[in-house]
Amino acid sequence: MSAYSQEMLVAVSHLYYMEGLKQEDVAFRMNLSRLAVTRMLKKAREEGVVQITVKGPLPELVGLALRLEQAFGLKAVRVVQTAATADDTAAAMGRAGAELLSHLLRPNVRLGVAWSRTVSSILPYVRRATRAGVIVNELAGTYLAPNIPYSVSWQLAEKLGVPLESVPMPVLVKSEHVRQIMLKEPMIRRAMANAARVDLALVGLGNVLEGSSLEQSGYITPSHLQEFKSKGAVGDILMRYYDRDGRYIHMSFEKRTVSVSWDQLRKLPFIVAMAFGPAKIEAINGALAGGFIHGLVTDASTARTLLEGIESRIDTENEESLLKRSK
Repeated sequence: MSAYSQEMLVAVSHLYYMEGLKQEDVAFRMNLSRLAVTRMLKKAREEGVVQITVKGPLPELVGLALRLEQAFGLKAVRVVQTAATADDTAAAMGRAGAELLSHLLRPNVRLGVAWSRTVSSILPYVRRATRAGVIVNELAGTYLAPNIPYSVSWQLAEKLGVPLESVPMPVLVKSEHVRQIMLKEPMIRRAMANAARVDLALVGLGNVLEGSSLEQSGYITPSHLQEFKSKGAVGDILMRYYDRDGRYIHMSFEKRTVSVSWDQLRKLPFIVAMAFGPAKIEAINGALAGGFIHGLVTDASTARTLLEGIESRIDTENEESLLKRSK
């Protein structure tokens, strides 16, 4: 790169930025390779040959998303405005989640979902898939109580116009024996095997507080809530529970749970979580600390709280480091 003259940097930059030529056209005009043009444009910015000025500040929601990506090493973040009501915020989350899903879908992608109140908010905004070979996989048992209308999978598959591999079982069965028998069914066994190899997963994060969806469904009892508290659980992903540092916590009902295992979950290449609100802060923080989510859809209020938390921890760590050095 040091061989590029100032004159060449100016010429390439002028053609690209001022004349609006594509990089391949600049390469043809200047008798260069496309790679050389890319490198020269980068060098021109680094050396100040090109100085880009954007009139106006970065929009707040975009800025919050960028800060979350940088602070937690996330690959994709969408932040929506916090509305006057939780329902209005959930609707905005649904639009953003559907938009992100459309952006991430590629041909031949296996898309994993499970039942979730927040994830179900995407359904009114999902458009038919134009990518061939997409399949929707259920990541957990999705048979729900009649009073919990948060099923996502079959409606999502129908909206996208793609096949569904279902797991028609409760997420929590009566006994380990019942689970083993049901998982011997070829269709269910195949669906669970494929769930463990999805390319993209869209999930909610559960909390461990009274009034959660799982408690309302009857799957979680007061004794379970006490177990969560005693073991330090802050949230769950697909009924797999974790603490504030994102470490897995074994629960008494582990062998009755019908969902991808913790080890399988940790190997999934791209998990996008959808969660917002004060009740989900600890669950989101734990998931971020554990590093097992790669994307996040949330609202502005939650985003600010998450960023304040990590910035406060960084300040504390810096102060402690300075104190140690002064001793």
